[in-house]
Amino acid sequence: MHHQPVFGRRRVLAVAAGLTALVAAGGATGLVGGFIDIGDRLQSRLPFASPVFGGVALALIVALPFAILAGRAWSGRPGTGAAAVFAGALLVGWIVVEVAFLRELSFLHPLCVVVGGAFVVVGLTRRGAIEHPVDADAVERFLRQHRIALVGASADTRKFGNTVFRALRDHGYEVVPINSRSAEIEGTKCHARVADVVDEIDAAMLMVTGAAAVDAVRECAARGIHHVWLFRGVGSPGAVSTASVAACRQHGLDAVVGACPLMFLQPVESVHRVHLAVRRFNRECAPAGSRTR
Repeated sequence: MHHQPVFGRRRVLAVAAGLTALVAAGGATGLVGGFIDIGDRLQSRLPFASPVFGGVALALIVALPFAILAGRAWSGRPGTGAAAVFAGALLVGWIVVEVAFLRELSFLHPLCVVVGGAFVVVGLTRRGAIEHPVDADAVERFLRQHRIALVGASADTRKFGNTVFRALRDHGYEVVPINSRSAEIEGTKCHARVADVVDEIDAAMLMVTGAAAVDAVRECAARGIHHVWLFRGVGSPGAVSTASVAACRQHGLDAVVGACPLMFLQPVESVHRVHLAVRRFNRECAPAGSRTR
């Protein structure tokens, strides 16, 4: 019951963004296809005097960002607030530039500014309105450990499970790969389950999904592993689910929920630095020391 209002607001935002994207796409299609006649006088004031150019720009600058926002809001993906701010600001900017070129004002212009401003406001209020924010202090406690079990490590260099394995190893951690389908990963013995590891494990990073992530959390608790990281990258929930987070809480584990470790392993590469900056802007991750436990 607690999450239903958030769910409802999220769907309203998605529908509103979808309608805005649809209207913008319709306008873009009309300009490109010649279905909308803006008259010779206004056409001469367009860049290159080209309605086609204006239609393509409208599609890319307004319709596309709002379509992306609609998809993110509907599915509840992280970054919805930031996407709403971005799309709304683009709409307002589009209207300002359009009026500057056309040198005429219609009733639609202030209406669109109000709509764009509303999306900016909603986006700012939604920043941080996520179910599982990242606890940066828990990140620091996790990264102070040494021997880390990587559940979902991969021998395939094309997969992120291998990228994270190498990143942890290159940063001086002793990584214990866990994957039932591999005997070893880059010369390191691989175990089928956390329970199969003989020596002590300081922490565990889970890169498996669904029920496998919940089972791995329980195995970690049974082994006395207190520090657990539920991995989530871009575009996928990863190990994060209501069940896996509940299992961490049930067993009193110190959990990092929903983050990619490459955002925190120093020195952070540019793409991951941007990823972290966006998450902090969206209040999905606060700087270490900013929360009280």
